[in-house]
Amino acid sequence: MTAAHQRLFADILDDLCLHPGDRPRYTNVELAEQIRLDGGEITHTYISQLRRGDKDNPTCRTIEGLANALRVHPACFVGGRTRLHGDERPAWRRDALKHLFNTVYPANRGPFSPEEVAARISGGPYGSISANYIRELLAGTSDNPRLKHILGLAEAFGAAPAYFFDDELAARVDEQLETRLAMDKLGVNTVILRTAEQPPPPGVRNKILLALVRALHPGVAAEDAIRRALEPEASGVVADGVVADDESR
Repeated sequence: MTAAHQRLFADILDDLCLHPGDRPRYTNVELAEQIRLDGGEITHTYISQLRRGDKDNPTCRTIEGLANALRVHPACFVGGRTRLHGDERPAWRRDALKHLFNTVYPANRGPFSPEEVAARISGGPYGSISANYIRELLAGTSDNPRLKHILGLAEAFGAAPAYFFDDELAARVDEQLETRLAMDKLGVNTVILRTAEQPPPPGVRNKILLALVRALHPGVAAEDAIRRALEPEASGVVADGVVADDESR
């Protein structure tokens, strides 16, 4: 999500405060007190500044404290879902950044370095970040990044910022990332790109697909089923799946 499409934190917070839904409507003073009762630390003055947009770079811990008090998912402050599921208590996913480093990089090279990611972010719409601070986030020695760091890191990897907070979203994204990485290692994506530019003859296409199936080791039954689907004439099967009888010959 780019800066142009990111809804302002102030607008989101103010809307949540003005439209509480099924929870009590808090004043800034009451909201600050709720956060303190939950172990957080924030002043009503700072909440007022965040709601007005005078301050626009809260820490992750502040985002989590506001979300807990307002009974919403912290991902909602970065474009994700608002509703909580059951008794979940989401927070900064410490291993999320490490997973992005390990899975999001071009097929013809290894993972990006913290210096490369810092250079991508610095000078952009979210300010600067140091390579050393990224290392601290990766190691878990720092776990309270500011909002603009979160948005910058997400943009650097082409991820939704909510990925850093939402386990449900992350599970779907991680499955896609791992599939893409496996396909890159097998050369599948290269084959797809080449065949898109110049489609091979049907016979060659079928051999490519069967080779990919064997590489992924799904089992003999799966390979036989795919072979029958690719070569219906050889198995006496017509398009609707019905075996041809003598009258159709």
